[in-house]
Amino acid sequence: MKTHLPSLILFAAVALPLVSCGADAIEQASAESVAGESLYQLDSEWTDQSGAPHQLSDYRGKVVVTAMIFTHCSYACPRIVLDMQGIEAALPEERRDDVQFLLISMDTERDTPAVLTAFSEAKGLDPKHWTLVHGDDYAVRGIAATLGVRYKRDAKGDFAHSNFITVLDVDGCIVHQLQGLNADATPSVDAILTHLP
Repeated sequence: MKTHLPSLILFAAVALPLVSCGADAIEQASAESVAGESLYQLDSEWTDQSGAPHQLSDYRGKVVVTAMIFTHCSYACPRIVLDMQGIEAALPEERRDDVQFLLISMDTERDTPAVLTAFSEAKGLDPKHWTLVHGDDYAVRGIAATLGVRYKRDAKGDFAHSNFITVLDVDGCIVHQLQGLNADATPSVDAILTHLP
C-alpha cells in the first residue's frame, strides 16, 4: 500500500532527533521513510538569492544536492557548504552542469535575497550551479520534515539543527543522505553519478 507524503512529513517531524548547530556528532536520523516519494509533490513557494520565485519542481530533470542552513550560523553551516563544495569538486567537470546545488534557508526572517547573495559571494558559489532559497514558515517546516532535518530557534534568533546533505534524483526522490559534518563524501559522489541522466 502506498504511503502518502503528508503522513510521512508528520511522522518525520515528530520522530527525528535534534542535533545542535555546534555539535560535531553524526546524526543517526535518516529520511529512509520518505525514500521513493518525490519532494516535488510539495507545493511550497521559494525565493532565490536574485529575488526570483521558485518551486522545488523547477529542478526536475537534474540531480540535486541540497542542505538546510542559515547564513548567521558560525560553525555547522559553513562546514556543510564546504562539504558540498568538496562534492562538487569531485564530480567530473563535464557532468557538473547536470547537477544543481541547492541551499535552503531555515531562517525565514533574516535570510533575505540580499543576505543570501552576500553569503553566496563570500563563499565563492557559482550561481550557474548554486541556488540559495528562502521561504515562509510553512515552506521551511514542510521541506525540513521531508528531508529529516530537525531545527529549533533560540532566543538569539539562531538555530540548533541536524546536519544532512541530501541527494535527489531527477524526479526529486531522496537517493542518498550524508549525515554529520566533514564525513566521507565518496558515497554522495557515487550516488550523484549513478543517477545522472
